[in-house]
Amino acid sequence: MAKLRDRYANALLEISEERGTLEKDLEQVIMVRDTLNSADVQSFLVHPHIPDSAKHQLFQKAFSDKLAKHIMGFLYLMVRKNRELLIVPALTEYIDSANRRFGKIEAKVVSAKPLTEEQTESIRMILSRQINMEIKIKTKVDPDVIGGFYILADGRIFDCTVRSELNKMRERLKRGIE
Repeated sequence: MAKLRDRYANALLEISEERGTLEKDLEQVIMVRDTLNSADVQSFLVHPHIPDSAKHQLFQKAFSDKLAKHIMGFLYLMVRKNRELLIVPALTEYIDSANRRFGKIEAKVVSAKPLTEEQTESIRMILSRQINMEIKIKTKVDPDVIGGFYILADGRIFDCTVRSELNKMRERLKRGIE
């Protein structure tokens, strides 16, 4: 499924680049993804007894005057090929790839407690220097993280949790290293 998602996202990205409309298309794709990402819309799109014409009508009413023809064509193609489940993941991959081309990525910071604005900004600046890209931070609180935080960014994990530090210490003690 991931390969198929990537193939559709890359094809749409190539069209945007060929037309020279990547920045404009990115805004439109974000709007479409956010609109289609609700549970109700997803249920409608993947329901086997709802005809393709009804799905096309949904796209027409929601997006006809707001989207470039090739993006509408993408939506119609996904319905025609029975790939409705892949629409949102493919659009998300498109967004990530387009942002990478603009030197921007999104990072997710998961911590035991809510982070302050200063902590979030500090993490963003350090990460931005390390990855050499503009970073947008999304934070999440997870009580299972005993202490500290971890960062998911650009396919990498930066683990600064208490649990990982304890595991490292345990390994050093096993090997007899201080």
